[in-house]
Amino acid sequence: MKKILSIFSLVMVFVFGSCIEQNYPIWEGAEVEFQASVVTAPIAGQNYPRISIANSIGTYGLQVNLVARQRDSDETITYRVVSEGTTAVEGTDYNVSGSLVIPANSSTATLEVDIINTGEIGGSVDLLLELEGNSTIQASENYKRVQLRITRPSPPAVEG
Repeated sequence: MKKILSIFSLVMVFVFGSCIEQNYPIWEGAEVEFQASVVTAPIAGQNYPRISIANSIGTYGLQVNLVARQRDSDETITYRVVSEGTTAVEGTDYNVSGSLVIPANSSTATLEVDIINTGEIGGSVDLLLELEGNSTIQASENYKRVQLRITRPSPPAVEG
């Protein structure tokens, strides 16, 4: 009898539980984010990661994600160099355009940074980039920044 009562109770839970209307909220916003910021831990004391690259790399690409439904037309996203976290000099250490295009029916784009080979002068410089978005797509507050550390090899030792 207990077994039948248990089975009956279980069936009743499923029958009445399935009639409850489930209204889950659906986020309708749109944001862009750096993939590197999502998958890489931030540096100590900051809310963005640092990626080390050699000055001989040429062009370095950073993946930018669209966190929203894909768009029917191309979306131009702007970004800026943040002076407070940048010691690199534009035109000497790097070149950037300030915008990128997420193609229609796509969720990603590549932000390209041209790294200028300054030779073997030693040390490193930093370049902090921040996504700004556009009029309909905002930058993700948590994943809108990434810093590139451009390393420059030391000159060969002088034998004397």
